[in-house]
Amino acid sequence: MQSYKIPYSNTKQFSNLVIDYLANDEKLRPFISDFPTNDSFHKQITEKKNHTIDRGVLVKVLKQQNFNFSLTVASISNINLLQSEETFTVTTGHQLCLFTGPLYFIYKIVSTINLTQQLKEKYPQNNFVPTFWMATEDHDFQEINHINLFGKKRTWVSKGTGAVGRMSLDGFESVLVELRDVLGETENAKKLVSLFENAYLKHKNLADATRFLVNELFGKFGLVIIDGDDKKLKQQFIPIIKKDVLKNGFVSTIKQNSKILAKDYKVQAFVRDINFFKLTQGNRELIKGEIAQKEIEENPENFSPNVLLRPLYQETILPNIAYIGGGAEVAYWMQLKTAFKQENIPFPIHFFLQTSLF
Repeated sequence: MQSYKIPYSNTKQFSNLVIDYLANDEKLRPFISDFPTNDSFHKQITEKKNHTIDRGVLVKVLKQQNFNFSLTVASISNINLLQSEETFTVTTGHQLCLFTGPLYFIYKIVSTINLTQQLKEKYPQNNFVPTFWMATEDHDFQEINHINLFGKKRTWVSKGTGAVGRMSLDGFESVLVELRDVLGETENAKKLVSLFENAYLKHKNLADATRFLVNELFGKFGLVIIDGDDKKLKQQFIPIIKKDVLKNGFVSTIKQNSKILAKDYKVQAFVRDINFFKLTQGNRELIKGEIAQKEIEENPENFSPNVLLRPLYQETILPNIAYIGGGAEVAYWMQLKTAFKQENIPFPIHFFLQTSLF
């Protein structure tokens, strides 16, 4: 039987930017590293290898963050491999959705794992580590405090505020009670409920619960989970925090690039004079007043990048060559090409949930 592939444009589900990117439209070339091809990955590996990454700090932090979790042999091995300059990451990320949230959450991680396996076959002299970046500093609780199951919305009611990853799991038992009633008493239902109970009732906050859950689902494939809400990691980002917070050093660069992109496409993210939030206990607020340089130097963990500066943070601390995301993510990354060039940070190749490359 002859197969037929429905064109992305016919689905009416994708923006013109995504459709053109998937078609390797040349007018997008100024906004990307390269289109995902065999040759482009060879160049990307070379470029990232020449970019200094503090692999020692990265490995140390990953071991500390995962110390209390039963990692698989594959994940432990991949963390150790990151010490080698021949090892690179392929990264995806997502909000800390309850019970993983939409299937899209799963697709992104599966696509990331698939791509690392394909790259290893093509470049056996290198190692490729699938990496999941937890969006623990996000503060939009209303976006992640519920799950839609069998036509009904089930909501976690919490008094917690601020960065969602830091939020206590108080009150989560009621959500699990509803889940048990809906899923029933089949063997598979009991396994799922047990998995969720171990995740949400045996960990102190949403970040730890999500780490446990994702590790249980994908650890056997060597997935490495990273939380950017970490002082040692943010110490490496101090120069960029200072440049943005003290000197508004990115607004003109990103605005200019976004203006050019907007000639043909809708711009995804709004650039501000200051693109960091201030993190305090229970709060993540836009920076409006003056900040002292000493405060950034001594407490970089209190400064949280917004959607436009987080990619620079990620690429500063990871030996990353590719990022896998959805349409909105691909769009806001394209606003940043000149910001990466300004900081001499290699701009990764982007994938739109593709599971086959070569």
